[in-house]
Amino acid sequence: MSTRYATVLAAGAAVGGFLFGFDTSTMNAAIVGIRASLGLNAAALGFVAAIALIGCAVGAWASGSVAARWGRNRVMLLAGAIIVLGSVAVALSSRSMLLGAFRFATGVGIGAASAVVPGYIAEISPKSIRGRLGTFWQFAIVIGQFAGLLVGFLLTQWAGSEAHPLPMGGATWRWMFIAVALPAAVYVLIVRGLPSSPHDLLRAGDVDEARALLARLGPDPVDEEIAGIEQALAGSRRAMSLRELRGPRLGLQPIVWTGILLAAFQQLVGISVVKTYSNAIWQAVGYSTASAFTISMVTVLVSIASTVVAIVFMDRVGRKTLLSVGGAVMAIALAALAWCFSTTTGSDGQVSLGHTAGAAALVAINVFAVAFGITWGPVMWLMLSELFDSRLRVPAVAVCTAVNWLTNWAVSWTFPLLAGVGLQLAYGLYAAFAALAFLFALRVLPETRGRALS
Repeated sequence: MSTRYATVLAAGAAVGGFLFGFDTSTMNAAIVGIRASLGLNAAALGFVAAIALIGCAVGAWASGSVAARWGRNRVMLLAGAIIVLGSVAVALSSRSMLLGAFRFATGVGIGAASAVVPGYIAEISPKSIRGRLGTFWQFAIVIGQFAGLLVGFLLTQWAGSEAHPLPMGGATWRWMFIAVALPAAVYVLIVRGLPSSPHDLLRAGDVDEARALLARLGPDPVDEEIAGIEQALAGSRRAMSLRELRGPRLGLQPIVWTGILLAAFQQLVGISVVKTYSNAIWQAVGYSTASAFTISMVTVLVSIASTVVAIVFMDRVGRKTLLSVGGAVMAIALAALAWCFSTTTGSDGQVSLGHTAGAAALVAINVFAVAFGITWGPVMWLMLSELFDSRLRVPAVAVCTAVNWLTNWAVSWTFPLLAGVGLQLAYGLYAAFAALAFLFALRVLPETRGRALS
């Protein structure tokens, strides 16, 4: 039986990941212009860059109860609409506090989508290709990151800098956020055509619709799928809440803590710094604006290629193995970056990397991007949907995703302060967390490849 229908649904839902990546890269491209236009210091810069991530955490947390009551589709629809409105409002903002408030609102939409889309994809995917389709989310993120950087680069080249006005009026960075609103509007239209997942249908009591959808989705035996989902739901279709997560280990079930740590480690390795501040970092160590954009886009292209590799291998190699190897490689690459940045010369904003250290830094950042793109990038999102059964999945994934965004915020907000002390300190810390992520994957994580999604 063909799995084309499941693939189309997964691709449509994953456009939410494209918005995630597009918005992240837009802030990366715009941050220098925002700082110049609004006269921000390091602390204010960190606030503006990271406040959307607090919104993402709020959106992810709140999405659990909304999705349990009304289904993931309505959350995705609402998320797209919020991103449209928030992005337009950011483009029109003239004060840092207003800009921060609207970035927070945009983050609520992105966080809500991030909490429900991976679970939706997992629940509509046949078991044999669940890993491959689950990787669509990360693939869409990195495609969005490249698109955001490319749009930012083209607009900057047209205007002359991120802060200069374009011919139609308004600073370049403002039009970058207008660009975010366009695919978000398209996403709203796409989501309107997506069916509810079989799990959502059964939770609502629509057994016949769930059976018909499962028959279209792929080769897995429909009766067995229905029975497994019903057993996990234990006959209860009440709205799930955080109370379901309570347990003996510091107030939570052990598997919930496993998911929380998995989500946190994905961000503690510093990937958000690479995606949000890379232009500013390369300009800070002596590269021109055009060169910084080029380096950032090359890094994202490497991430795209890495995610393609992940799609090929995701259903062939164990999740635990991928995360263990990825953690080890990231730790080495980040340690190399810390060493490279420790060799910078100059002062008073006129610093630079030597030829050898500069070349090594470019290699190290791309090795890091490859390792993350094949392993911790896609696998974390996939495993969050596989770790929990139907009874726990919605609230547990919402909590873990909120933790992921809060960690992302903490890393993004503290980076300008750490970089003020020295880039080597920042990347040394990320290297240490990557080493801990390796140990966590090796010793704590269960293997979920091939597990039935009940």
